[in-house]
Amino acid sequence: MPILNIAPVKRNGMKLLISLFGMSETGKTYSALKLAAGIEPDPMKRGLLDTEGGERGRAYVDAIDGGYMYGSLTPPFTPERYAEALMDFVTAGVTTLVVDSVSHVWMAEGGVLEMVEQATNKNEQAKWEKPKRRLGKLTNKWLSCGLHLILCSRGKQPLIEGRSPDGRKILVPGPVVPIQEKSLKFDLTIMAHMMGDGRFSVEKSEGGKCPGPLRDIFASGELMNEDMGRRLIRWIGEQDSRSGVTRAIQIEAKEIAANGVEAYRQFFTALTVDQRAALLPQHDNLKSMAAAADAERQRLEDEAKEEATEGDLKDPFAGPALPGGIQMPPTTTDDGWPGPGGDA
Repeated sequence: MPILNIAPVKRNGMKLLISLFGMSETGKTYSALKLAAGIEPDPMKRGLLDTEGGERGRAYVDAIDGGYMYGSLTPPFTPERYAEALMDFVTAGVTTLVVDSVSHVWMAEGGVLEMVEQATNKNEQAKWEKPKRRLGKLTNKWLSCGLHLILCSRGKQPLIEGRSPDGRKILVPGPVVPIQEKSLKFDLTIMAHMMGDGRFSVEKSEGGKCPGPLRDIFASGELMNEDMGRRLIRWIGEQDSRSGVTRAIQIEAKEIAANGVEAYRQFFTALTVDQRAALLPQHDNLKSMAAAADAERQRLEDEAKEEATEGDLKDPFAGPALPGGIQMPPTTTDDGWPGPGGDA
């Protein structure tokens, strides 16, 4: 069977990935919960993952009709703990999740900046490699979890170079930017800069983003509310009917497949009949992913062997140095035979 399900295009199945960013007290959390309430009318299927101090996300329970499911994430704010918390909401059956905020995985305890500070690499670029790779896995989790996500980000206003009235160079506050991984913007459906009291802008000049078909819903300067969420879900067509357990199995299957064919075979074999049925639409693609993982692993091993062989050929007689800088050939080879510098 093919790895792609090619069919006439429709919006059903599309997932919303929305970012609201702004300075303190601009209405990020309240607006995100209003939007979520419109997208998902069932209070048991909409949630808030709260990372803010004092569990402030509980404050809006009376402001949102019916309330919402709630969970508080405590330090350390590592990418892995964010991913675990996300999966808890997936398993609980939530379809629309507000994360307030994603900034903690970047700049708080256990976040990317702390990882970089604690890295022992001397090369600055090398310090960023592992933290950004770990953050990238979390981003992949956002994209593959099957939920509508509304990610709140704190804003900052960096100082930039400007000119005083008399022409002198001075530092002035620049545009407000979100405290999050920069490349995340490419995957977002909508990015709104919260301006204050729930008003927002999706204009590019304000750091926003909004595709043309949704600009009638997200008109800059308006208050974000439930009706915007209702219009969004009507535009998509319908809510995803998969259960939380099914989504969790499908996400886990993708992660297992990344470990190769044998790992995925063992995982699939251990599933119940109903669980296998839930995976069948993706099964051929998952097998292809597993095979690709094995092929990539083999390619890297072959590449390492080739580099090692090339290194041996560059200096086949390398050995201990003699006075005057002369190199003594090795006395034996790796397989125990006498080397060029040994006895016959």
